[in-house]
Amino acid sequence: MELQWFDIRELTDETAQAVLSMMDETRRRRVADIAGEDDRKRTIAGELLVRRMAAATLHCAEKDVPLTWDELGKPSVEKDGVYVSVSHSGPWAVCVTADAPVGVDVEVVRSAQEKFMRRVCSEQEMAYIRPGDDGDCQRFWEIWTAKEGLFKLTGKGPLLSLSRLALPEGVALDHIMHNGCAVTVAMQL
Repeated sequence: MELQWFDIRELTDETAQAVLSMMDETRRRRVADIAGEDDRKRTIAGELLVRRMAAATLHCAEKDVPLTWDELGKPSVEKDGVYVSVSHSGPWAVCVTADAPVGVDVEVVRSAQEKFMRRVCSEQEMAYIRPGDDGDCQRFWEIWTAKEGLFKLTGKGPLLSLSRLALPEGVALDHIMHNGCAVTVAMQL
């Protein structure tokens, strides 16, 4: 498994245009329809990372990666044994590649309302978060990214109905804090 980061503040117009030229017409239109400039940059950066990392695995040019995106925006490489997942938050896009099914989520650690936390977390998770502690938001985003990464891996949800984090058999989670973000990778073992 490999995880890479991209800072959208470093995305040049030239690189963005090169990435857009690799997309099919439907994907280009979808990107063009994104309202915010930073949201467009995050999407383009995600595509860049997926193509860059898959190209290295497949030993081909980035433009030749057999990449598809489903209607929900989930990427897949049309090659057995090559799995990808992408996520973005704030100025960051992240991508993970693996030889087994994988899901990743990144979230900039920021404040969160307790009411929202209680809506998506079990009582045990709330006890772990310890609302009121200085570290409560970091722990909340750790749980949130775990649920989101698991959702991306399994496709089961909807996410907000996950009141308890229960790992399916044969799934592992790897969590890190980096660049002011919580990141969790869920991977099929």
